[in-house]
Amino acid sequence: MYLEILSYNQNIEGTAGLQCFLCLSVLCLFQLYMQKFQLKGERFGGGGLSRQGDTCYKCGGTGHWAIDCKGRGNTEFSQIKLVCVHVCSETPAEVHAALQDLGYKSFRPGQEEAIMRILSGLSTLVVLSTGMGKSLCYQLPAYLYAQRSNCITLVISPLVSLMDDQLSGLPAKLKAACIHSNMTMKQREAVKSGQVCVLLLSPEALVGGGGSGSGCLPSAQELPPVAFACIDEAHCVSEWSHNFRPCYLRLCKVLRERLGVRCLLGLTATATLSTAVDIAQHLDITDQEGIAVRSAAVPPNLHLSVSMDREKDQALVSLLRGDRFGCLDSIIVYCTRREETTRVAALLRTCLQGIRKPLKWQAESYHAGLSGSERRRVQNNFMCGELRIVVATVAFGMGLDKSDVRGIIHYNMPKSFESYVQEIGRAGRDGEPAHCHLFLDPEGGDLHELRRHIYADTVDYYTVKRLVQKVFPPCKCKQIHQKQQELIKVALPFSVCVYNNEEESSDWPRERVCHTHERAIPIQETVEALDITEEGVETLLCYLELHPQRFVELLHPTLSVCKVSCYDGPRQLQKITKICPPVAVVLARKRMAGERVESCDQLEFDVVEVADTMGWQLPLVKRGLRQLQWSTDRAGGRSGVLVEFSSPSFYFRSFGDLSDGEMDRVCRFLHNRVQDQEKTQLYQLTACFKAFKSVAFQSVLSCVDNLDVSRSLQLKNLLSEYFDKRRDRDHTLKPMDTEELDKYKLLDWEGQIRADIRSFLANRSDEKFSGRAVARIFHGIGSPCYPAQTYGRDRRYWRKLATQEIIRFK
Repeated sequence: MYLEILSYNQNIEGTAGLQCFLCLSVLCLFQLYMQKFQLKGERFGGGGLSRQGDTCYKCGGTGHWAIDCKGRGNTEFSQIKLVCVHVCSETPAEVHAALQDLGYKSFRPGQEEAIMRILSGLSTLVVLSTGMGKSLCYQLPAYLYAQRSNCITLVISPLVSLMDDQLSGLPAKLKAACIHSNMTMKQREAVKSGQVCVLLLSPEALVGGGGSGSGCLPSAQELPPVAFACIDEAHCVSEWSHNFRPCYLRLCKVLRERLGVRCLLGLTATATLSTAVDIAQHLDITDQEGIAVRSAAVPPNLHLSVSMDREKDQALVSLLRGDRFGCLDSIIVYCTRREETTRVAALLRTCLQGIRKPLKWQAESYHAGLSGSERRRVQNNFMCGELRIVVATVAFGMGLDKSDVRGIIHYNMPKSFESYVQEIGRAGRDGEPAHCHLFLDPEGGDLHELRRHIYADTVDYYTVKRLVQKVFPPCKCKQIHQKQQELIKVALPFSVCVYNNEEESSDWPRERVCHTHERAIPIQETVEALDITEEGVETLLCYLELHPQRFVELLHPTLSVCKVSCYDGPRQLQKITKICPPVAVVLARKRMAGERVESCDQLEFDVVEVADTMGWQLPLVKRGLRQLQWSTDRAGGRSGVLVEFSSPSFYFRSFGDLSDGEMDRVCRFLHNRVQDQEKTQLYQLTACFKAFKSVAFQSVLSCVDNLDVSRSLQLKNLLSEYFDKRRDRDHTLKPMDTEELDKYKLLDWEGQIRADIRSFLANRSDEKFSGRAVARIFHGIGSPCYPAQTYGRDRRYWRKLATQEIIRFK
């Protein structure tokens, strides 16, 4: 570049040539400074010209992202020998032989088609009812791939109990391991050396490990090539990813970009056609045959009934004493609230005394608030047949490997058809008849409970805006770029500037001046400031990462605050500035801000921000700071410097040159995503309530002894129609649906509630409340800033019915 400038300079006469020569001198000095800056930072990872995070995940090279990589990731995939290069019309004999090796005689419906697609390297989604053999869809391809090449199959499962179930149920010829924090060194080496065919892990282990610098999963370089990845309970990708387990949103992205996985298999038992299409988009399934199998929503051996009883406790006891449920051995009763499970279990133990005496216990409660040992005791007793009834929240059953559950009772209405089908699907897995009953509150109590939880999870626009301001603080990249452009124009007055940051496409700028900065926002501080959960904040960050513009790149959470204390006083702190540039930068900043640093013997600073400003790698900066605690003298030992890291934080890269208009567009994008999720959940709740109400008996006495087959078939048809009908993403409530729900509002309380709100605000005049915060308190829903342990003590306001007007309160 400099030779071109010199040759150009020779053709310029007079003042223009002298001016260009002076500008060339400035550029040369700038280059020398940058080289010196680069060498000085070698101890801390070098200057910002080659950060570790800017390298490709697959091959480790620079200049491209993993999505465009043609290096290591593709090379390893090419080493995996596909069993079929295309989907065969007939299944090869080798596949049938492998089926015999794993102990099976023939395929069940849907298995063969899905297996052949995976063996052909095509991503596939399988929707099969519980007990129809979904596990074989990944076991057989994993076995065949492992025979042909040194590779591994990843199976992502949502619960530890599910992973333990799958691990114990695998065929003897299929070697497998489970990723967790208690893995021994021998087990880790077995995974790295390819001695394991199947590796089971949770979404958090996958997203948090594998090159992030922490976590249980070995890095991508240490793992054998991945033949394909299986996402068990794939409906979680669409349903659990929002405000519950946001890592599901990033699952497919991490698999492709970090591990180079091209073939994905999704397995689920409950997915509507719309949900299946949504999952297929996550899995990058483009062909029409990608959703290989769809079975009936409800197995034919399940008998369904619904009743609307005002006295649910008495109705439940009558149902369990009747002919339908009285002779059943294994029954699960589902409740929404933890305290409800304890109360109902005590009620059943009292009312069912003397019935079925061979059983040791009649009923026990099960929920996430119990200790691990207590939950294991209840589950083991139920599995062994020593416990007849388990009264549980939805936490019970997903990892349950019991095929002879004969009855499912919903004491409260589930939040959606998806949850209902998932829960009743735990009965009758052996194909024998099983009975399911649901109690629907005639006054809409369950309906209100579920609706207020949906509204409580929603984030308002003001909160979204505050988060966006934290994620995209302004940087000086644009000003620096403008000065560089002016310098180049002076040096080359007749050249055309190739960087045109004003040129924009119809939507977003084609190329940004800012190449992202590393940021960290403290988790606890953000949660308290915004009054939303940690999962809620992470969900919004995931939305930004998955946006086509990739506004954010999430990294593994880190400790962002560093505190350096010198026991030998200020002179020692001044001394370490000569060997630790980050400390020198912090002191220089304090001096420029007008603070007196001569008497300072400790510093506390944001280490992520300092490392990014200097352009150095954060892990190496932290390592260098920790080394200050040890003396470099021959004697060694402690140096008298204490370095502490604190404040767990979200750690990510984001742009700093967004204009005000772009910031508003980002806010609208996030708020619309949140609103769409709220509308979807309200649609599901409305459809669920209307369907159950249409087939419900007025009293459980109508179905205690005999089943109404016609109503059972009617409910099954409604479920099939719901799951097979594709709907638009905008699930808006129709006017008739709103009127149907509004019938159950207790309008007579509205005047009293208005008076209670005024009283509440007057009693707590020293505190600031948003309208949503007041609504949560009156609905009895705790939040990070207004926990139930504190505000639930005042029963004058806690769990009072709130109206829509409260939410509009500012």
